[in-house]
Amino acid sequence: MGKSKTLSAVAAALVTMGAAGAGARSAPVLIDTSPSDNRFWTTVFTNEVPLQWDWVADAVRAELVISGMNSSHATNFTPSVSNCLWRVFEAGETPQEDVYDLQMTFYRSGDAVAGVLTSRLAVVAGAFGEIRVDSAPASDNKEWVRVNENVVIPYDAGWSAATADSGASQLVITKATGTAQTNALSDVAGFFGWALRNGGWGYGDFRLALTFTGAEGEWDATLTRLQGGTMLGVK
Repeated sequence: MGKSKTLSAVAAALVTMGAAGAGARSAPVLIDTSPSDNRFWTTVFTNEVPLQWDWVADAVRAELVISGMNSSHATNFTPSVSNCLWRVFEAGETPQEDVYDLQMTFYRSGDAVAGVLTSRLAVVAGAFGEIRVDSAPASDNKEWVRVNENVVIPYDAGWSAATADSGASQLVITKATGTAQTNALSDVAGFFGWALRNGGWGYGDFRLALTFTGAEGEWDATLTRLQGGTMLGVK
């Protein structure tokens, strides 16, 4: 994603302390050496995310639209404002996993579009404090294959040397009844938001197949969404 089309979002606070005196060492900081294909840059690590942007010439107003699977909202700005604080969720709350698309549209007088900036940020459970770790293998644990809420699915060509040089990727979701959806992913590393709830998918078994252009093989999984209530097995 080019710099001219990316809404600048800071998802982690990295603080470098100045030297206290001659010969003193600064505190260590995180340095990410993969600025393009890296999920770190699109992961939210705090409930408050500062956003900043440069105004397009001749723009008289701007509208920021943040759209997620669970919620969406819009905010308007005047040229005197070039930053804001996005509160993703309230402090102390357990965040819902989501993938948010941010779009800043600049308008000239008469509502002519002067330019657009976009970004995508993901909220994943593993980025906030302690999480439940289930060490049982998938073959012995049904919890690995059960889904109910909207799902955030990570993908990264770097998982395998065979796909590391790929330039594109896609995720195909197929329901047992035959309904299929092909999703062309925006990059070779990132997050995909599967709007399972209120997305018209219903219940049953789903096969997910992740592939990378120019590379053989695929990452696949079968997930099951059960209807609410109590299920009884009779033998």
